[in-house]
Amino acid sequence: MKINSVTGEIGRNDLGVVTTHEHVLLDLTAFYEHKEVEGVIDASTQKVEMWNLGILSRDCYALKDNLLLTDEETQLKEIEYFKKAGGNTVVDASLPGIGRDPKALKRIAKKTGLNIVMGTGFYVGATHPEALSTMTDEEVAQIMVNELTVGVDGTDIKAGYIGEIGISEIFDDKERKVLRASAIAQRKTGVAINVHINPWTTNGIEAMEILLNSGVKPEKICISHIDVENNYDYVLTLLKRGVYVEFDNFGKEYYIKREVRNSGYGLFVRDTERVTFLKRLIDEGYLNQILLSCDVCLKNLLHTYGGWGYDHLLKNVVPMMEDKGITKEQIETLLIKNPADWLTGKGE
Repeated sequence: MKINSVTGEIGRNDLGVVTTHEHVLLDLTAFYEHKEVEGVIDASTQKVEMWNLGILSRDCYALKDNLLLTDEETQLKEIEYFKKAGGNTVVDASLPGIGRDPKALKRIAKKTGLNIVMGTGFYVGATHPEALSTMTDEEVAQIMVNELTVGVDGTDIKAGYIGEIGISEIFDDKERKVLRASAIAQRKTGVAINVHINPWTTNGIEAMEILLNSGVKPEKICISHIDVENNYDYVLTLLKRGVYVEFDNFGKEYYIKREVRNSGYGLFVRDTERVTFLKRLIDEGYLNQILLSCDVCLKNLLHTYGGWGYDHLLKNVVPMMEDKGITKEQIETLLIKNPADWLTGKGE
């Protein structure tokens, strides 16, 4: 099966090296909560600069500006690093309410020559439009189907997959409605689904079961953000049902300060620990159910602001994988075959 990129249909052989979960443009300010930050006069207006990167390494959400990836020229320059490192396709996970911009994505795709696959659906409940609360599952699904088959926001630019569908720390009924609607839209179109799970919860199990019980095939489902705590029992439960799991926090190695930690915002493991966990899952036979990306979603993750950038996976993590004994063939499966199978169908 072919899928839509923002510049037109592409097939399996066009995908090449894929990063399956990134944000080319993003606005997460819906989640900003103003608070006093030591050494900062006003955290709501303070720009991300060299001197405050240490603050952000202990609380990524401390500065409102860190939640904005909206400067098109900066983002164009940043996403080109991925292409220069050997990347070919970016799966963009931004949705309405968090900065999705189809026209800008198309401009960036044309200028860089990258395939950009845009998502459809709705993120976590805090970003849902008010009208969604009174809509039926079928009505919500039809929005997604239209964006996959006709175009987004009055354009002819089509979404290519469903996601990232948002599940919060507290998984509520409006998020369940969107998930059920996603299943309806998936069955009508055959596209892949990516589900955002609050990384410090195990809500991926319920989300997976809703999709499976609604008739979505496991090989079309990806449960994201499983590599923040490396919860083996949780991840194994997902893998045993045949879905994909996504290592998508490479580059995030934060030790969140005690004062701001809670049940939905905690510590991050290091990249070396992620790679060790990845190797364990490969050795246990799950190579063909794993997807990889960096989920660049904050300014301090960009090269411009001292971060590792969209190319971190290819330039830095791949050598870590090789050092851990993951073979070249296995790495190609993770970066090329698995994303193609998920997006277009196995063997198609």
